[in-house]
Amino acid sequence: MGGVRSRPLWVLVALGLAIRVALAFAFRGTNHILIEQIAASGVRNWNWHSVYESGGFIEWTYPPLFLGWLAGASWLSDATGLSFHGLAKLGPSLADVGLALAIYVYLGWRGARERLRLAGAALIMLGPSFIAVSGYHGQIDSVAILPAVIALMVWERDTSPNRALWAGLLIGVGAAVKLPPLLLLLALLGSARSWREGAALVGAALAVLLVTLGPLWVRGIDLTHVVRYTGVPGWGGLSLVVDPAFGWHSLTLSTLPPRPAHGDLAQTIQDNARWITAVALATYMGFVLRYRPATVDAAALLWLVIYAFSPNFFLNYLAWGLPFLIMAGFLVEVAALEVLLIAPTVAYYVALAPSSAPSTTTGVLYVPAMIALWVAWLVATLAVARRIVQRRQTDVTPLQSPLVSLS
Repeated sequence: MGGVRSRPLWVLVALGLAIRVALAFAFRGTNHILIEQIAASGVRNWNWHSVYESGGFIEWTYPPLFLGWLAGASWLSDATGLSFHGLAKLGPSLADVGLALAIYVYLGWRGARERLRLAGAALIMLGPSFIAVSGYHGQIDSVAILPAVIALMVWERDTSPNRALWAGLLIGVGAAVKLPPLLLLLALLGSARSWREGAALVGAALAVLLVTLGPLWVRGIDLTHVVRYTGVPGWGGLSLVVDPAFGWHSLTLSTLPPRPAHGDLAQTIQDNARWITAVALATYMGFVLRYRPATVDAAALLWLVIYAFSPNFFLNYLAWGLPFLIMAGFLVEVAALEVLLIAPTVAYYVALAPSSAPSTTTGVLYVPAMIALWVAWLVATLAVARRIVQRRQTDVTPLQSPLVSLS
């Protein structure tokens, strides 16, 4: 990747990576590390049933591509004595580096000055949510979304007939880590040059998934949790908005009702999560085909729609959309969001810590902030959609955010 010889850029990268590595080895993190450790053990023993069919909340609910990294981390931990949790988290941490470099290059392509290119990279490397998710939590959303970010760059930059193939393969690689990057296909289809190119894009992405999931399916591995997972209610999104008490219970371990009652609005939303998301995405696709926005604007709007209308939301899902919002020019908005989410992020990880004690403080810091975040997603969705319509009407090339000029 060219254009990354800036010394301040590498200082940012080194600083952000050092913070992540320190967190990775100093703290075990959440119980997600236990799931990774069990999955790594299953892979090393060639026992794929134990990886995907462990039962309860400890089975691997994602495609298998990242399992190779986890198996390698497990082996290296045994060989060196270094902690598994530290080695496992290096994968997401390095993916953050890739995101920062990609954003720096992309903003340069769009004519941004050096300080704004560095600001875009800094929002990844020094962004509290990215640091917490990769360095402490160890979740793999950055790993999954990095190939999708590069896919968008290829799609915009490559003028050859092969751009659909390469972009599709990259999206497929991301989806082979975690499925949500597949949604980016919708944003790219809006600017496909023909139906054949669109079919090649989708086909290439699905081919990668077939190669990675097919062998497991042939061996009779139950992949239900991979293809049907819709998240956990009460931690964010519509499920928290309609039933804040459930979210409060999740954060404080209080005696409030642990689950919505049957027939309750929150439970109805959870039962129909796929249909709600499908309707939102169908509406989005109709809008994109009608107004044909620039690809990066379509991508930014896509994730805002997901955040606003998907029933469930975790803070690690920020990694799906924030890189595209930065690429679309919303640097000030993303920076403000990162600052405002520091308190609920701390509360979230305090509540998830294995030794966490019941505390109303975590609920106070988390629940109102996450409801406010959902409102912000809704407002931002409408604002970006309005901007796309206005640009279509005035035929303006989308090169700047309302608040941050890239030129």
